[in-house]
Amino acid sequence: MTTQPRTEKGQQTQAKLLATALECFAKDGYKASSMRAIAAKAGVSLSHAYYYFKSKEDIVAQLLLNLRREQYEQCSGMLNEGNTLEANIRAVLDSGVEALAQYHDFGPAFLRLILSRDMGNDEISRIELELWEKVVAGSRPLPPMGIRRDLPKFLLLVSRQIFSAWAFDQSPQQRRSRLLMKNMAPVAAKFAVLCRLPVVRSLFEDVLALMDPEPAELAAAAESTPAQLRRPKAS
Repeated sequence: MTTQPRTEKGQQTQAKLLATALECFAKDGYKASSMRAIAAKAGVSLSHAYYYFKSKEDIVAQLLLNLRREQYEQCSGMLNEGNTLEANIRAVLDSGVEALAQYHDFGPAFLRLILSRDMGNDEISRIELELWEKVVAGSRPLPPMGIRRDLPKFLLLVSRQIFSAWAFDQSPQQRRSRLLMKNMAPVAAKFAVLCRLPVVRSLFEDVLALMDPEPAELAAAAESTPAQLRRPKAS
C-alpha cells in the first residue's frame, strides 16, 4: 500500500518520486528501473523513497489512483440529473479512456492491479463504483427498481471487461476498444430497460454472478497478466 503523506512537503516529495519514476520507465523501461535509481534521480534517500512507495507496483497503483480521481472530477459535472442512462454510461467510458490514453502501455499493469485484491486497490474500486452509482442515480428515467441497487456494480464489471480489451488493444489509437465502448453504452442501457421483465431480470442476476468471480479466480488471472510495461514517449 502507498503511504499517503500528511504534509504539503510530503505530498510534493511523493509527486516528485512519481514523476521521476515515469521518466525512468519511459527512458529505461519498467523492468530495468530500480527503486534505487528512481530515488537517486529524484534526489531522495532510498529509505525515504520506500516510505512513500513500497515497490514499483505501488507507483503504478498511485498513478492509476490519480487518473481515476481525475476522471471522477471530470465526470462529476457531466452526470447531471436528467441525462439518459446511455448518455451517462458513455460519459464515464469516454472520460476514462481519455484520462488513460497516454498511459496505454501501462494497460497490462493497470489490469493486474485491478484484478488483484491484495494490491491495495480499494480506493480505486471505491471511486469507480461511486461513479457508476452517480450514473444510475442521475439517469432519467430511472432504471427498473428491481435492478437499481445492483446496476452500478454490473456497469462497473462491464467497464472492466472493456478495460481489459483496451489494455491489450494494439489497433491505432485503440480504435477497436473505443468502438466497443461506443457500442456498449446503448446495449447496456437497453438491457437495463428490458429488466422490467421478470425473465430478463433473472438473466441480469445470472450475468452479474458470472461476471463477479471469486478472489481465487482473480488472483489466477492476475498472475497470468504480463508484467512488463513501458510508458509511451510524449509526442
